[in-house]
Amino acid sequence: MAEEPAADPEDWSSELAQLELELKRLGWQREQESSYLERAFGHPSRSRLTTYADLLAYLQALAGLEPGSDPANAAIPLRRRDLLLQCDQLMSQLNWDAGKGREYLEQQFNLNSRQQLSDSQLLHFNMLLESEWINTES
Repeated sequence: MAEEPAADPEDWSSELAQLELELKRLGWQREQESSYLERAFGHPSRSRLTTYADLLAYLQALAGLEPGSDPANAAIPLRRRDLLLQCDQLMSQLNWDAGKGREYLEQQFNLNSRQQLSDSQLLHFNMLLESEWINTES
């Protein structure tokens, strides 16, 4: 039987402390953080990150940046809901229903739900779907 994804923790204090350390490492002030948050999440305030997944995506994105990175040019994180939307769009372009998508997921990852994929696996799954779509177009 497939494992359910772990529930979000109630206490995010260690992640928020880590976030402060990353911002210090980058040398970013509040204005720079606000600029980056606006680009990445559509709002300039960390307090508006209301899902644990978004907080982790933000933290992971910052960890991958070099000190002194310009927030106007720094890579923004891929968010899980965006990856799922992209997956839905690709399956629609392929004219696949949920059953066909699940069958393909089982072939590629030996899993029966996209929810069981990590974000990087979901990105990889989308790339596989895109390759399928390109192959059908040519």
